[in-house]
Amino acid sequence: MPSSRTPRLLAATMILAFSRVAHAEPPAAPAWGRIDDAAAGLGRYVFVVDRWPADGRLAVPTGFPQLVRAAAGAENLAVEYNTDATAVAVLAPAAGAPGAVQVETADETRQFDDGRIVLTARTAVVDGTKAKLESHPGNHRIGFWSNAADTVSWTWKPTRWGAYDVHLTHSSASPSGSEIEVAVGDTPLECRLESTGNWYRYTTLPLGRVAIPTTGDLVIRVRCTKLVGGAVMNLKAVTLTPACEGTPPHQAPDGTVTLHGRDATVRGTMLRWEPAEKKQTLGFWTRATDAAEWTFSIGAPGTFDVEVLQGCGTGQGGSEMAIDLDSGRPQAATVTFAVEDTGGFQAFKPRTVGRVTIDAVGDHMLRVQPRTIAKKAACDIRQIRLVPAAR
Repeated sequence: MPSSRTPRLLAATMILAFSRVAHAEPPAAPAWGRIDDAAAGLGRYVFVVDRWPADGRLAVPTGFPQLVRAAAGAENLAVEYNTDATAVAVLAPAAGAPGAVQVETADETRQFDDGRIVLTARTAVVDGTKAKLESHPGNHRIGFWSNAADTVSWTWKPTRWGAYDVHLTHSSASPSGSEIEVAVGDTPLECRLESTGNWYRYTTLPLGRVAIPTTGDLVIRVRCTKLVGGAVMNLKAVTLTPACEGTPPHQAPDGTVTLHGRDATVRGTMLRWEPAEKKQTLGFWTRATDAAEWTFSIGAPGTFDVEVLQGCGTGQGGSEMAIDLDSGRPQAATVTFAVEDTGGFQAFKPRTVGRVTIDAVGDHMLRVQPRTIAKKAACDIRQIRLVPAAR
């Protein structure tokens, strides 16, 4: 593979994953910047762009996993292939300025440890007469979808119930106007497709939010409800990303911020919001990779005591939990605590576990995750409160 297009930061990963040469030399960084692979195990990378190429095409290293989404901030970016997928490029955002491009990857249908489920064309079931799988390394899609009656589906068994945002990755050289339905179980999501300009230029569309109610088999089916032009689309992937279970919290008039489990976003494969009246908690915390996050707004900054409403079954105490506030920001803070046995996972006990300072008005992020799980499960957490500290 060309050595000038793969970053040093990815050297070990790229050599193991993409090279068949036993003693490959570490390749050089791309001309446009570097690639941060800290979340490569989650299928996520950050392209740190020092300078956009003059043609607006950010070349992707040869042999990189299939891109199912690229975004600069809130703007989804197009990804374009040549005919045999030997050259792949992310197209510049509207501003075209240096910055960061977040990319999500998956060659096969799978669920990542952060809970993201990617259903790829390679494992789709096609029911019909025309649509079929087309494959090149790094570019797998259902194409030839000229019969509007054809459908594409997957059957997936979720490991946890909860809220998910649904995205569709597709390309189309047909005129705009075809309409499709993506049904996630019993929830239909409708979408009007816009032309992407050619069959090799893909974009990702947000379809909406669904609530998956159980962990039983789930059918995700894509069908065309109105065909405009000669074909529906090339379908690359449908992605389900864990979403906020309720609404983002706001600071109360008395200065308190209540982060209830019902308003968390779960990043994981087993942890979930349990809505039963006697529970009302984040439970099934059996994996140390699972975390809960809240995005909340602050109008009156200050110093806050961190109060956790925690339960833990008899003999199950001792796990270590970490609460991270605004990770990656200049004022980031971490509070850790050891889980106490309370005599039952729903026998909740309020505990003040530390103190943090929030200096800025606006949105903030709090994340809680086990560092170690001592026994079968870490704990249940009903809520976390940030209480203005006494002066």
